[in-house]
Amino acid sequence: MTWRGLFLTSYVSDADFIDTGINHNISVAYMDDFKSPRFRTLRALPNGTRNYYTIRSPAVARGSKYLLRAWFFYGNYDGLDSQPLAFDLHLGFNYWDRVNVITTDSLYWTETITVATAEYSSVLVSVLGEHWHGDAVHLRDRLAAIEGQSLPDGKRVADYPDDPIDRVWPPWRSSEGNWNDVSTNSTVRNLPQDSFEVPSVVMQTAVAPINSSSIVLAWDPIPGYVNQFFPILHISEFFNLSGTNQSRQFNIYVNRFQWLGDIMTPLYLYSDSVYDVVPLPSSPTYIISLEALSNSTLPPILNAFELYTTMSNTSVPSDTGDGMYPLSFLCAFCPLSQLQCNREEYDAHQLLDGMFLKGLRQSGHGKRSSNSNSHLHNIDAMTAIKERYRIQRNWMGDPCSPSAFVWDGLTCDYSLSNSPRVTALSLSSSGLTGEITKSFASLSALQNLDLSYNNLTGSIPDDLANLSSLKLLDLTGNQLNGSIPSNLLEMAQNGLLTLRFVLRLSLGLFIFL
Repeated sequence: MTWRGLFLTSYVSDADFIDTGINHNISVAYMDDFKSPRFRTLRALPNGTRNYYTIRSPAVARGSKYLLRAWFFYGNYDGLDSQPLAFDLHLGFNYWDRVNVITTDSLYWTETITVATAEYSSVLVSVLGEHWHGDAVHLRDRLAAIEGQSLPDGKRVADYPDDPIDRVWPPWRSSEGNWNDVSTNSTVRNLPQDSFEVPSVVMQTAVAPINSSSIVLAWDPIPGYVNQFFPILHISEFFNLSGTNQSRQFNIYVNRFQWLGDIMTPLYLYSDSVYDVVPLPSSPTYIISLEALSNSTLPPILNAFELYTTMSNTSVPSDTGDGMYPLSFLCAFCPLSQLQCNREEYDAHQLLDGMFLKGLRQSGHGKRSSNSNSHLHNIDAMTAIKERYRIQRNWMGDPCSPSAFVWDGLTCDYSLSNSPRVTALSLSSSGLTGEITKSFASLSALQNLDLSYNNLTGSIPDDLANLSSLKLLDLTGNQLNGSIPSNLLEMAQNGLLTLRFVLRLSLGLFIFL
C-alpha cells in the first residue's frame, strides 16, 4: 500500500524491506491520538536478535545523502500492557542508538543522515547486548526556545517544510531554566550562504535570563563514550537597537575559559551561529555561559542550541568482495530536551570538518571559536547468492559485522585483513536448485564450502578452482554432471582439498569421492 502523508510525503509498506517480524495495528484506544496512518501500524520483532531493514537501488544511489528516521510507538498493540522494551539499532555495521520504550502511550524516535557508499542501506534492530560505536557525529541535543506555542503532541517547534532539510526542533521551554521567553513576529533571515540555515520559526523565539546577566547551559559526559563535544549556539536580536541607548553584548565561556574570541553582538533579525570545528577540551562536566558585558544594558539572548558528540569505531565491515561495504554515516541526533535520550543528526553540509566531521561550507558567516576504495560492487557476493537461490534466511545487512550478528551458516575471520572475511559457508539441505553460481568464487578467503543435499544441477564451475584457500568442498547429494575441473582435482590429489560429491556421468555411471 502506498499513501501520501502531510506535505505529500509518500509512504509504502515495509514488507519488501525486511524478512522478519509481524505487522500489527496499535490498540483502538490510541488510534485517535494519531491522524497519520503511519503511526497506527507497527512491526513487532518477537523472534531472533538479527532483524535487518535493507533499502536497495534505485531508492539508494551510491554517493548520495539520506536521512533515516525511525519512529517507535508501542500503543499496547498486543493488549498485554508490556513492561518497558529496549533494543539496539545498528546502521550497517556501526552502532547507531539504543531505544528504550518506557511507556505505552509515548512516541520515541531517532534519526541519522548517511552517505551511501554502496547501492543499498541496512538498519539492524537487535536485542540488547554488546554494541559498537561508529565514526559519527551524534546530536546529543537540539533545542529551540519556545514562547507559548501550541505544539502537535508537544514534540517539536519545527520540522519540514519549515526546515527545508527536515531537522526536528524539540521545544526548550523557559520553565527548564531561570529564563524569560522573548519572541518576534518578524521574519528572522539567514545570512547569504548561511552554513546552518536555521528556519525563521525556530529563530523567532528565544530565552533571556531573569534577574541575571548570564545564561548557563550544563551537561555531563556519558560513561563509555568518546565524549568529544561540538556545541552550536544560534542567536538573533529581536529589537532594532540602532540609534538607541540600548545595547546587547556578551562573551561566551566554556568552563570559565573564553570560547568565542570576539564579543557577541547579535544581528537584528538575522540568524547567527557560534561553533567550533575543534571539540571542547575534555572535562568531568561542561558549562557554557553567556555573560553580559558590564556596559551592556540588555542581557544575553539564545534562540536555539545544538550539541554534537563523536563516537569511535571499534568494528569494521566485511570485505567488499564478501559483503556490504561500510556506510559512511555522518551523524545521528537526539530529539528530547534532556541530555540522556535517543539521538538525532544533522545535514552533511552543516557538519564541522574536523577529524570525524564532514563538509562544512566555509562561508565566512557564523562565528568560530578561537580555540579552534576501491570500486564497490553493486551487489556483493553473499547478497547475490541469496538472491540467486532465494534463500529464506535472515540474511540482510553486513554478513560478518557486527560479529554478534553474523549471518546463519557463515563463519568469519577477523584477523586476515582490515575487514572480516567469510571463511566458511554452509548451505547444506537448504533447497538450492539450478546450477552452482560463480558468485561463490568471489568469496576469495573461503576455506569451507558445504552445498550438500540440495538439488543443484549442471557442472562444477571452473571458477571454484580460483579459491586458493579452499580446503573443503562438499557437493554430496546433488544432481551434478560433467567433468571435475582439473585444478580442483589436482588440489584434491595433492591433499590440499577434501572434495566430496557424487557426479552423474553421461553413461549413467556415478563417481563417488
